[in-house]
Amino acid sequence: MAKSDLMDRVTTDLSRGHTYPAIQRMHSLVAAHPTDLDLRRRLAVIYRATGNAVEAGRWSYLDEAAEPDELAAFETSFPPHRRLEALRWPVGVPAPTDASRERLAPLLALATAAQAPASQAARRSRRLQTAAAVAVLGVLAALAVIGVRTVAEWIF
Repeated sequence: MAKSDLMDRVTTDLSRGHTYPAIQRMHSLVAAHPTDLDLRRRLAVIYRATGNAVEAGRWSYLDEAAEPDELAAFETSFPPHRRLEALRWPVGVPAPTDASRERLAPLLALATAAQAPASQAARRSRRLQTAAAVAVLGVLAALAVIGVRTVAEWIF
């Protein structure tokens, strides 16, 4: 469904007081267009109207006009290492405004710093898995030799 059609449905939902379907539709739009700050702003407005300060702060986080109390609610609910994931901003895509770049920069730096130890741990884990596989194969080979010898002794 086209973006404009979904926005029309969101408007209709909200005019009828149906915030839940409006929020669901907006989440679909944000997922399809994650760098569209206007969609994020509109989703924050809906959450603000329902009194959900955490989600309002989450979706207005990259907006320069974000409410400080909502930003604080979001930051309290999501520790720094989880904020980038919560924002669902695509990594590697530059932010379009100065305010969004300023707020994303420390989160991206934290994510980059966390990736290095994770990749080292992944390499260590692969080495351990390889060593375990070699050990298992060695035991199986030894058992196979013993089995072949035993069968040969029974036959001859």
